[in-house]
Amino acid sequence: MNANDIRDELLGEIGARPILRARHLIWLAIVAAFALYAYYLLYGANSFLRLLELRDEDAALSSRVEALKEENAKLRREMYELELISGEDER
Repeated sequence: MNANDIRDELLGEIGARPILRARHLIWLAIVAAFALYAYYLLYGANSFLRLLELRDEDAALSSRVEALKEENAKLRREMYELELISGEDER
């Protein structure tokens, strides 16, 4: 192998590298875009984690509504009983 062959071989490798770099940059851009999209799906305003938080909040509010309905029924019964008692006193 002479010096010209070595030089041609090195120039051939150097010439191929920008194509490899461009290909790697394209793949890197695709992976970065996918990572950003996955991050948005997990932590964005309308993310999966937000959906889970809203489900928990909905369950808590539903149980609070049921408790308030029971309290309301109890207070209505008490008010009705008081009205009956006060109505009996007037007679």
